[in-house]
Amino acid sequence: MNHCQAIRLTVVVHKDIAEDVQKVFTDLGVPYFSHELGRYPILKRNHIFLLNLYSSAQLYNLPVVIFQVLTDKKTEDFLFNKIIESADLTIPGHGSIYTEEISVFSPMAENLVYRNPIKTKPMGFTGLTGIFCIIQRGAADTMSHYILENGVAVPTITYGVGRGLRDRLGLLRITIPKEKEIVKLIVHSSDAEHALDFIIEAGKLDLPGKGFIFEYPIKRGLINTKISLDGPKQAASMEQVISALDHLYGNIDWRRQFTNFRKGARKRNYFEGVNIHLNAKEGSVEKILMKLSKLGISGATISQDRLIKFDEENSLFNPARDSANLLIPKKMLNEVISELETLSFFAEETEGIAYTMEIPRAFSYQSKGNQKK
Repeated sequence: MNHCQAIRLTVVVHKDIAEDVQKVFTDLGVPYFSHELGRYPILKRNHIFLLNLYSSAQLYNLPVVIFQVLTDKKTEDFLFNKIIESADLTIPGHGSIYTEEISVFSPMAENLVYRNPIKTKPMGFTGLTGIFCIIQRGAADTMSHYILENGVAVPTITYGVGRGLRDRLGLLRITIPKEKEIVKLIVHSSDAEHALDFIIEAGKLDLPGKGFIFEYPIKRGLINTKISLDGPKQAASMEQVISALDHLYGNIDWRRQFTNFRKGARKRNYFEGVNIHLNAKEGSVEKILMKLSKLGISGATISQDRLIKFDEENSLFNPARDSANLLIPKKMLNEVISELETLSFFAEETEGIAYTMEIPRAFSYQSKGNQKK
C-alpha cells in the first residue's frame, strides 16, 4: 500500500473567520483539506445587578470550523505562518493552530500533501501535548467547565455515533447511549497526565461503554487562550496578558507554576499503541468496522466531515466523508493495514484513507480490566 510521511496541520477558528482560512488554501493552491463543524465552550459569569460581584459561571458555546490539511516538513512553517497571519490567531478568541507528524496510507497519498518549500521563521510554541477523548453525550460540559475554570485549555467538541461494546450487549444496549461527544484539547506537556486523570473521572471512562482517551504529541502550536466572554475591567484582558507573556518568554513553560490543575493524579494502567484514523466515503466506514471486529478491533465512534478540493471536477475523492479512530497495539499495525486492503477499504468504491500516529499513553475500560488480571 502506498504511504508517505506528512505533517497534519489543524486549524480551529470561529465560524465568522473561517472564510479567511479557506482563502489561504485557495490562494496557495492547497490540493485538499478537510472541514468539520464543532463548538468551543467558554465561560460567562453571571453579574449581580448593581453590585460589582459575579456569581458562578455558566458555559456558552461558540460555533467553530475545524480545518485539517496535509503538508510536508519543508512547507510546514510557511503554511503555519500564513494561516496565523490571515486569521489573526495571535488575538485571543480567534482560534488555535497546531501540527502533528503522521503517516498517510492511500493509493493517492502523495496527492493529498501540499508542498511549497519556502523558508520562513517558525511561529508558535513547542512543549505541547494533544488529548483526544470520546465520552458520553452531555459529559463534555462538566469536564470543560473544570478545565476552563483552571485556565488549562479551551476544548473543541464535535459529535459522533458510538459502536463497540454497545453493539454486543443485545437488549442491554439501551442503557448505553450511542450518541458521543468527541473532545480535543491542547495542554502544556507537564499538565497532560493531570488532564487525562481528570477527564477519566469526569467522563467515567473506567466504566464499560463510556469511551476512551489518549494523548498524542504536538510538534508546534499556537493555542487559543480566551476562556471567558467577560470583558476586561483593565486596559488589557487576562487572555491578552497571557498571550503577551507567551511571546515575551518565547514559550509557555512559565504557566506551569501558576495552575492549580496540577494536583496529584491517580496511578492509571495506561497503555501505548497506534491511533488509526480511518476516513472514507460516507456510509463506508461502519461496514469496514464491522468486518475488522474479527481481529478483535472494536469501540470506534463514527463522525462526519468533508474533504474539499476547490477544483471539484478534478477531485479524486467524494467530499462527504465518515471518520473513525481506532486504538491498536503497535505490533498489529501492518496486520490491520493489510486487512484493510483485503476489505477493499482503499479501493475506488470506498476511497479510504488511513492516517496513523503513535500514541504514548491511552486509557479505556479494557485497560483497567487488564490491570486487574
